[in-house]
Amino acid sequence: MNNIINRRKIADGVYFSSITDKRYKKNLISVEFSTQLSEDTATENVIVPVLLTKCNSKLPTYKAFNNKMSRLYASGIGGTAGRQYDLQTISFGAYYLDDIYALSGEKMTGIMTDILIDCLTSPVTENGVFSEKFVELEKKTVIDNIETAINDKRAYAIERAMKTICKGEPASVCSYGTVEKAKLITPDSAYKAYRRMLETMPCEIICTGCSDFEGVAEKFAAAFEKVGRHDIENTTIALSPVKTQTEEVTERLTVNQSKLVLGFKSHSDDDAALVLLQKIFGGTTSSKLFRNVREKMSLCYYCSAARNGLKGIMLVNSGVENENIEKTKEAVIDQLEEIKNGNFTNEDINFAEMAIKNDFKSVADSAGNVSNWYFDCIRKNDIVTPEEKLGRYLGVSKERIIAAAKSMVLDSVYDYKWYSLAFHLIKLKYYLTQNL
Repeated sequence: MNNIINRRKIADGVYFSSITDKRYKKNLISVEFSTQLSEDTATENVIVPVLLTKCNSKLPTYKAFNNKMSRLYASGIGGTAGRQYDLQTISFGAYYLDDIYALSGEKMTGIMTDILIDCLTSPVTENGVFSEKFVELEKKTVIDNIETAINDKRAYAIERAMKTICKGEPASVCSYGTVEKAKLITPDSAYKAYRRMLETMPCEIICTGCSDFEGVAEKFAAAFEKVGRHDIENTTIALSPVKTQTEEVTERLTVNQSKLVLGFKSHSDDDAALVLLQKIFGGTTSSKLFRNVREKMSLCYYCSAARNGLKGIMLVNSGVENENIEKTKEAVIDQLEEIKNGNFTNEDINFAEMAIKNDFKSVADSAGNVSNWYFDCIRKNDIVTPEEKLGRYLGVSKERIIAAAKSMVLDSVYDYKWYSLAFHLIKLKYYLTQNL
């Protein structure tokens, strides 16, 4: 994939880009709004994409909307809210078959663009706000999603760890909101959140697929001109400051497997060396964490490292037994010390480079991957193709990787430990028997 986006401004705070690649049979129109993460607005923002992508004023019921999508060769429109560094993103996407494959000659790009714009700018309303029926229905969905987030234990541990690692920063805010605030959402507050998104949040539109997307930018430009965009928010992503002393937080949950997350921070500007470091340390099955901590020492069920580049954070997360938490923590720190001392080989570097090559090749696997790649490039203010970026990561010297490792500081440690409710109920029963 050698295409690079042609990004241009089409409205106040709105930018449009398109990438044509004939390998794809379907097209994706992605629209992403972004705002600074805040506890005051995060939960209300979560419900907005849910309310906007199941109907609109021209297709005012869920049934009518779904029937229309079915007739358009099972096309789809969806929306979600999530965290990207210090930002909350509210994303929408229209995924559909290209015009040349439509059996009856339908102009699919034009049709799906119109439907997506109607979802964004002409939702179903009652008395100038969202429908109470729809809001109450989707509130339950939001609350259920928040309450069941704990079921994904690995993601939950990372979410909780970020509250400690980025304490006082936007990135510490829970990306899916809280039950308490979800219960307070009303048709009026949800509609105000929607208008805030439409009128003031920076917006990126990226179209990817085999279409040339002729006329799409003009349709979005006309739609946003009617919106009345104003006071566009200035969003920022900042490096996370390193704590003067490592902070450790432990929680207890009724789980079968404990989780351990170590947050390291670095303010090094050698991005290429930091990427190689992450791969050698814990980014592949040939990494030090996998081969030594998991395989040789058998201290955990899994152990890997991931980078949050713009925040300067590297997270190591693992699944462990209670009795192995401290041993695993020490082993992870020791493996980083090994890299700091230069105890890794050229073969380790070669394996890391191969992993990076595979990562970059996979970008072209789908239109969604391509969109995500360029959204991240835009956030980093560094628009390059995967091929161009790959060139930066090949041939990084061992000395640079050692320097990157030495720049890493252990900032925070989070774990939640196995807690047997049944065991403690037995203890309580015994205590009451003996003392009453």
